[in-house]
Amino acid sequence: MKDTRGTYSSVTIKEEEDGQAEVESLTTTATPLVANKEAPREASPSSTACCCQPKWSSICSLRTLVLGAVVLQNTAYALVRRYSRGSLREKYSSSSVLLVMEIAKFLLSAVQIVVSDEQSDVPSGTAFSKYIFLIRHGLVMAVPAIIYLVMNFLGFIALTHIDAATFSIIAQMKVFSTAIFSVIVLGRRLAPRKWRALATLTLGVMLISHEAMPRTSSGGSTLIGDKAFVEYFFGLAACFGDVMLSGFVSIYFEKVLKSKTETYSVWDRNFQLAFWSILIYVPIMMYEQNASW
Repeated sequence: MKDTRGTYSSVTIKEEEDGQAEVESLTTTATPLVANKEAPREASPSSTACCCQPKWSSICSLRTLVLGAVVLQNTAYALVRRYSRGSLREKYSSSSVLLVMEIAKFLLSAVQIVVSDEQSDVPSGTAFSKYIFLIRHGLVMAVPAIIYLVMNFLGFIALTHIDAATFSIIAQMKVFSTAIFSVIVLGRRLAPRKWRALATLTLGVMLISHEAMPRTSSGGSTLIGDKAFVEYFFGLAACFGDVMLSGFVSIYFEKVLKSKTETYSVWDRNFQLAFWSILIYVPIMMYEQNASW
């Protein structure tokens, strides 16, 4: 409103400012509600990726670390065994080495059973009661324990007669044997591209095995050449036996872990496996020591 002099009065200006402030407050209050209501539909992929990127990066880094550790462990295990048995010709007890490995796995699994929160059918209670329960219900893991025993001895035999590089390459056939047993035992279906990849892997292993075969010169001794061939094929047979057993026991272990009748964690199953392995390795180690004396 204007006064008689044609200007706005202070009261009128105050009322208009108060009204404008109320409208602005209502507008700013309603806007976040609408924005929050429509936020899930308007979320951009870039904002979602930014929120999830740290989590996925940490998972990928953990997987890379685990993969690198497995590669290092397998490579070092093959090289050390080949160097000790093939180059140094040491006659130590294989069962003693395997027993130490199983004891380490047994102790680590025992600790993880107590501190882990994974879902399991093991009843709550003291650590000793959990161990007794797992041992009483762990007969199913005696089968892979026996298979792993045979596999480890076959690995020692193979590395005595063939070099570590050839052994490591032929060991890649474990992927092929695992795929075959997954189709036979678990009824899985593999895509054609996977079958082509497995065929390529098999062809590569065959070529490497052929190139690694011992060869004699024209003036070489036939007896020495025949002995080298026998040793090579003996080690090759032991290596392929290890490959086939590895594929079967991997699928067996997976089937046991994914059982629908009972629920046990990986640490529970490894504890049971280590327990039965120790029971098997101790008598063999004692027999080998008595025989050496």
